[in-house]
Amino acid sequence: MGIRIGNPIIINRQLSELDKFVLDVVELIEKYAPYVIVSGYVTILFGRSRGTEDVDFVMERVSEQRFLKMCDEAKLRGFEFLNPEDCGGLYEMLLQRMGIRMARQGEIIPNAEIKFPKDYFHREALEMRIPAELSGRRIYISPIELQIAYKLYLGSDKDFEDAFFLYELFKERIDRRALNDYAERLNVEVPF
Repeated sequence: MGIRIGNPIIINRQLSELDKFVLDVVELIEKYAPYVIVSGYVTILFGRSRGTEDVDFVMERVSEQRFLKMCDEAKLRGFEFLNPEDCGGLYEMLLQRMGIRMARQGEIIPNAEIKFPKDYFHREALEMRIPAELSGRRIYISPIELQIAYKLYLGSDKDFEDAFFLYELFKERIDRRALNDYAERLNVEVPF
């Protein structure tokens, strides 16, 4: 695997089934709204060997009409929603700050958890998203400093390992002031 850290970050490697799923979801969502990928998949993208059942997407809030079009197109593309609601009910869930889950028809894993921005950190991730190219296809991910601080905030062993992995990979380019600011807002210490 080759990674070139720049703008955009370039990742050249053979695509996994999870990567192909993510790229298919991105192709759908980006037609309707800006989005950002956050959480565990970001570390997997950069080569951390760990499993995940879902990929977390934060998408800009859209009108109900626009979401209904996206929902219909998702079904035409071979996706289904794991929540029992119809498209209108899914939109209501998003408005109530809940996530909805989408997977390939007949499958449960992997799935995309899609949500509208729920807080300052989701909004910041969306507004400050950074581009990455995965085998020539552009995707947008959360700023690395925010990703590290948020993983430390979540606090599980897996989250701490994710934070450390990202820190080690990007330590020459990390904006320490931004990392410390996010950590302070989340009331966590950065131990490295």
